[in-house]
Amino acid sequence: MENKILESLLKRPGLQDQKDILTDMIQDSISDIRIMLNYGEDEELPAGCIPAIKELVLVRYNQDGVEGISSESQSSGGSTTYTDALPDRVNRIIRKYRRLPG
Repeated sequence: MENKILESLLKRPGLQDQKDILTDMIQDSISDIRIMLNYGEDEELPAGCIPAIKELVLVRYNQDGVEGISSESQSSGGSTTYTDALPDRVNRIIRKYRRLPG
């Protein structure tokens, strides 16, 4: 699964030279999705989760260095807004695979 996701992401503009960081972010994203879905470390995630994992990796990549900032204004004194919410499209994808805690 990780290789398939990496190959897909490396096709995107500007990501071709980012293999190491993308690999790390893919592993972190898979781990996060497992936790959100209540899957164990050894359980394979459904293939339908791949788009959500890719989206989460891209969110991580784009936020790298500006973690959690959703908006920023510097007109007179400045204002910064932070967010840690998952994008709606990630939630929509993973919702159908979520297991109830046992």
